[in-house]
Amino acid sequence: MTTRTKDLFSKLPRVALISIRPCYVEKILSGEKRLEFRRSWAAEPVDVLVIYSTSPTQKIVATVNVVDIIEGSPTALWELAKEKGGGVTRQLIYDYFEGKKSGFAIEIADVLEFEQPVDPKKIFKDFVAPQSFRYIDFKDYAKILSKSWKGKA
Repeated sequence: MTTRTKDLFSKLPRVALISIRPCYVEKILSGEKRLEFRRSWAAEPVDVLVIYSTSPTQKIVATVNVVDIIEGSPTALWELAKEKGGGVTRQLIYDYFEGKKSGFAIEIADVLEFEQPVDPKKIFKDFVAPQSFRYIDFKDYAKILSKSWKGKA
């Protein structure tokens, strides 16, 4: 018998905290929205997104795995949204990307909704919600996950 533990844990996932409005968070949690759109995106590859639901919720509520990052024109991103479940209207796409020749669609999967939403101020000193996203280290990611179980917050 051989053990593959070293292979399984040789690379920790790259994690980012992302701010999303509550109306879109609900669509992600329900499975209706499988793409998250951004005017700009990370220079480094991201494996996992930790979802911060903005005001009035102001909690970390879920994680998702990043399947793919697609860069394209607003028209191409709208076509992708129709095909893969963007959870937004055509007009919203065009308004959001106004003035931009291209933008990004983050394809997501494996939504893990937290049993207990996490107050980010219990994880990050002087927390300010990221305008778009921020990288987080694996230690903080582990803290978030441990506080997301009932009775841990």
